[in-house]
Amino acid sequence: MSVWAAARAHAARRREQILYVVVGGWNTLFGYAMFALLYHLLHDVAGVSRIAGSMAALIVATVLAVANNYVLYRIVVFRSRGAVRRELPRFLVVYGVALAVNLVVLPVALRELPFNVYAIQAVYTAGVVVATYVANKYFSFAPARGSGDPGSAPGRSEL
Repeated sequence: MSVWAAARAHAARRREQILYVVVGGWNTLFGYAMFALLYHLLHDVAGVSRIAGSMAALIVATVLAVANNYVLYRIVVFRSRGAVRRELPRFLVVYGVALAVNLVVLPVALRELPFNVYAIQAVYTAGVVVATYVANKYFSFAPARGSGDPGSAPGRSEL
């Protein structure tokens, strides 16, 4: 096997991870920008308290980011053809857990750490990337038992 063929074979094997990082990078930027904008509007402009503003911004930004994320991960990264009615609830569980943990960690971190809300949220977001990749690959977009193929027959998508 030539070096070029070996490199192409390696890239094909790593396609999913590479696309997850690219799509996840976009979604992280999108979600973090929504959080920062909403927090700024709520706290700095409207005068909502630091904790209440960060919680409200976190919830709204998460809803927007999860909607964006589901579509891109389903189509681009995992190329799923599985039933949306099976995958979407699983996907929402993964991000619901991540949000619940974040809703506990963020206010504690704001009280206990000498960092601002933007730094704390950025660090948390970076940590969630690996956990959500594993959860999405093996739970949200995992093939149904007995299907034998990730997502059923090519070109067929069930609702």
